[in-house]
Amino acid sequence: MHWQMLAVLYALFLALCIDLSELCSCRWSHPQEKFCNSDFVILARIKQYKISNGTKIYKVRIRKQFKISEKAEVALKSGQLLTPDGSSLCESELSPGKMYVLSGRVVHLKARIDLCGMADRWEYLSKRQKKGLRMMYRHGCVCKISTFMNSRNSCLWPKEKMACYETEGICLPSPSKVCRWAKSAALNNCLHAHDKRLTISRWSG
Repeated sequence: MHWQMLAVLYALFLALCIDLSELCSCRWSHPQEKFCNSDFVILARIKQYKISNGTKIYKVRIRKQFKISEKAEVALKSGQLLTPDGSSLCESELSPGKMYVLSGRVVHLKARIDLCGMADRWEYLSKRQKKGLRMMYRHGCVCKISTFMNSRNSCLWPKEKMACYETEGICLPSPSKVCRWAKSAALNNCLHAHDKRLTISRWSG
């Protein structure tokens, strides 16, 4: 009976751990998908923050709106972004004084961000990513980006070359409505450098 009770408690413990780990789990997604799936995507400088009732509230100065829905426009008038505080797995940790590209959703008329959206320092983005934010990502929202299958409606994001496609890749529909990675010198150069490093490592190994 004692061992049965321990087994039950252990099973409950494992279930709790799994629930906690999946509380804010989200699959690794391309910046374009984060853009397309968000209510708002903005460039903002973090001014300050406070913690209230388990929520971290960032006060921001919005410098540019890359994408904004009607409800997001209303929610962002306060200049506030909400995220779970440090005790949560979902928290987005932002540094006051720094400029970020931020994406999120509007929940109960509040603009919210978490680890599933964009929270990237502007100066660390590639030129191609900035171009995507300004004009190109929105044209690819009819496409999906997948790590395991390629189809007319999606672009394959190969795991061994994820970094190149993340920083330089933009998935767009062709005139025949087939989704493809847009050609660019930046993407080609990145893929070439990746293949070169792989060849060198194989020879040295």
